[in-house]
Amino acid sequence: MRRHTRFIVAGVAITALATAVLCSVTIRESFLVLTNDNSGEVLLMARLGEEFSVSFIHSVNISPVTEIFQIQDGQIVLAALEFETFGAGMPTALEPGQELIRLPDGGMRIEGFDRVINSLRFIIGHTTEHTLHIGERHIPLKSLDAPGQPVLFEVIRFNIWQRPR
Repeated sequence: MRRHTRFIVAGVAITALATAVLCSVTIRESFLVLTNDNSGEVLLMARLGEEFSVSFIHSVNISPVTEIFQIQDGQIVLAALEFETFGAGMPTALEPGQELIRLPDGGMRIEGFDRVINSLRFIIGHTTEHTLHIGERHIPLKSLDAPGQPVLFEVIRFNIWQRPR
């Protein structure tokens, strides 16, 4: 009976170890990775939930704009746009499936873009105040690199052995 018990204990231990290894390889965590699109230098790696946004001062109508992005199946999707005023460079009509919501502060939000962004890039502005918002973090892009530099945004999924510390 003791030999039988040893085989059961060994089988349970091997199963537990195999499950732990399998989980550590297959369970992945999403990170938003910002790189200088010219040099490839990594500027920021941040753990990512399901959403992030970038706010800036619109260069034509000189008013605040926030683009809200969601992560769906590892892809960046433009979900919504918040702005204070209509004007050049801003949406003037809703597309099918979109909704205009008036915000309490007088601004507007258009939801329902659902547009996959295959290549999300921002040029760090001199006066546009590009700011990345992830959860409670607010990161001015000019704190990561010089104005005029192109920043590439990518979602990279790491398993427990790959993820950055």
